[in-house]
Amino acid sequence: MAEDRKQRRDAVANRERILVAAGKAFRDSGMAVDMRAIAAAAGVGIGTLYRHFPTREHLVQAVTGTDLADLAEAALPERVPAIAGLRELFTSTMAQLAGNKAMVDLLAVGSTSNEDLERCLSHLTKIGQQAVDRSRTDHTLGTDVTAHDIAYQLLGLIRIAQLIPDPEPSMIGHQVDLALRSLAAE
Repeated sequence: MAEDRKQRRDAVANRERILVAAGKAFRDSGMAVDMRAIAAAAGVGIGTLYRHFPTREHLVQAVTGTDLADLAEAALPERVPAIAGLRELFTSTMAQLAGNKAMVDLLAVGSTSNEDLERCLSHLTKIGQQAVDRSRTDHTLGTDVTAHDIAYQLLGLIRIAQLIPDPEPSMIGHQVDLALRSLAAE
């Protein structure tokens, strides 16, 4: 009986070590990291890794699910013009993602069949609608800008972040400014 309990504690500890190692590997190297490298970093065999996470997708979900949930909580700042709120939102989102290559990879090329990603995209479109609604009063966005346009601009920025090897804050700010020019009223 005591041996079963020890095995369960070992299994829990192994799972936690795998998650920590995978989180670091995904943040540093993106989704292309080798599963054997994750197992080695966690100090477990590849079989142990696959016992806990039968596929790469299961492991990615376990590691990035919380990050996606956090992103899905992002909000348009209140009491500022629509374009200023989008600048703040885009910049903070990009800064959050800059140190997490796996999240950038997931958002840039992820499948919308992933529930967390789908919820995140839906949330970004709602934020876009809030900005469009706010702009009806402050007139800071172009009259033809839609909620989907805003969500797509942020996704486009995420794709750009994926292409830039080490995005610096000034580079991110510049890219955000370029994207917002396409949304701004003339």
